[in-house]
Amino acid sequence: TVKRRSRDEITKVVAKLHGVTTRYVDMVRNGDRDNEEIMATLMDYKQGKTKLIKHLEKLIPIRS
Repeated sequence: TVKRRSRDEITKVVAKLHGVTTRYVDMVRNGDRDNEEIMATLMDYKQGKTKLIKHLEKLIPIRS
């Protein structure tokens, strides 16, 4: 089975892709900040549209 990414892992990846902090991504997710690009990336993860994101992850190494 495919392991689903935890919310924290997704937050880290989205933050790295957009060059912001994980706290900022959480604020966008919670509606405290307005950022359409970050919200779109979060929605892509939620909807499973990750081909582009997986490609970007290969280009941008994410360190835990």
